[in-house]
Amino acid sequence: MSQDQKIQIVAFSTNDTENSPNEIINIFLENYKHNILKKTRHAIAFSINLANSQKPTKIMVCSVLNLTREYTGITDVNCYILFVDLLKEDSKEKFESIINYAKDYCELTKKIYVLGMINQEETKQINKGDITKVMDEAQVTYEYKEIDLSKKKEVSDIISDIFIYSTKHPISGDITPDKEGGKDGSCEIF
Repeated sequence: MSQDQKIQIVAFSTNDTENSPNEIINIFLENYKHNILKKTRHAIAFSINLANSQKPTKIMVCSVLNLTREYTGITDVNCYILFVDLLKEDSKEKFESIINYAKDYCELTKKIYVLGMINQEETKQINKGDITKVMDEAQVTYEYKEIDLSKKKEVSDIISDIFIYSTKHPISGDITPDKEGGKDGSCEIF
């Protein structure tokens, strides 16, 4: 009767040339036995046994690369991940553009994981205060974590935690249809 668990996440990045969402997910996958189902430049789907599950979980992470168009399924997610390159000068501007895009197109009752990426002790161009200020003003549910990309185990653990969170927060439409038959079935989260 029970079916495979599915997780869908939409990812954004302030730096899609280096350390793209797929590259960060690959750091996670290096530490876990998995099966790649599909992989493109902006999406990766794989099957994996998470720590809290006996059965394989199918996980799909799609990256939004073009902030000028709307994507189908952008609201049918367990959560969002926003990768912020703390070392690039234009990250703050790109971060704000992503948040404005999210306000227009994303389901903001879903949690947004904001992952500030650093590499060793290089100088940050954007800091936690800049990020939390924008997120608080947007009035969204978020969690900020800083990750050092040179610490592969730490990166893996954070990504794993996001996937485990996602198993506990299913995509609304999959589990309980809303009472009125309207479009706000996702309001029962939190």
